[in-house]
Amino acid sequence: MRRSRHLEILALLVSGITVGCTARSHSLAQHPEPQQVRCEPVNGRQGRLGCWVLASIAVSAPAGEPLYWHVYEFSSPADADRARDRQSTVMRAYGRTWLLAMAGPGWTANGGRRVATVGPLQLLSSAPHTASFMEATFTPGMRSQVHTHPGPEAWVVLEGEQCLETPEGNIRVKTGESMMVRGGIPMALYGTGRSIRRALVVILHPTGERTGMPHTEWQPTGSCLTG
Repeated sequence: MRRSRHLEILALLVSGITVGCTARSHSLAQHPEPQQVRCEPVNGRQGRLGCWVLASIAVSAPAGEPLYWHVYEFSSPADADRARDRQSTVMRAYGRTWLLAMAGPGWTANGGRRVATVGPLQLLSSAPHTASFMEATFTPGMRSQVHTHPGPEAWVVLEGEQCLETPEGNIRVKTGESMMVRGGIPMALYGTGRSIRRALVVILHPTGERTGMPHTEWQPTGSCLTG
């Protein structure tokens, strides 16, 4: 009889442990641990979760001239290539063809569908700059590493939602919207909402320098996921 009672208690304990693990797993599914995503050369990983550098161009605007990111969609790479000039480049992302330009506010493409014009983007120095273009795919709860850029960054969100946390506050955007942030400020970018977030990204950086650097002096509060 005593042995039977011990077995019952053990069974209850095991049941409690199992329930506890299930509850914790459910909690993690709702608020997963941040994944330290950073933007890297694509190296055959296009289409996977993360941030992948797909193209770049030299920024040729005169010193002091405001720069804008012009995003056009074309029906085919051949059509986009015919519209390309020295201020633009053609990129394939998410199965679609894009003509991306860094130019003054009045720049327009010869054809295609204008998706967004984002700016003005202010450079931090007069050194020659490069515009690096990327695709970035996050699931809800995914987070970039905490980092800074030596120049401005901008996004055009094609699907889903995202939230950028900086010491100056949060910026949230969703499908069809765009946003930008100045260079030199620490930041953490989150995928938010209920579905996968897909976005086009540009980072302006001095030619020959990295697009971003890890930052350790500031840590995000996670308010993008709780606010």
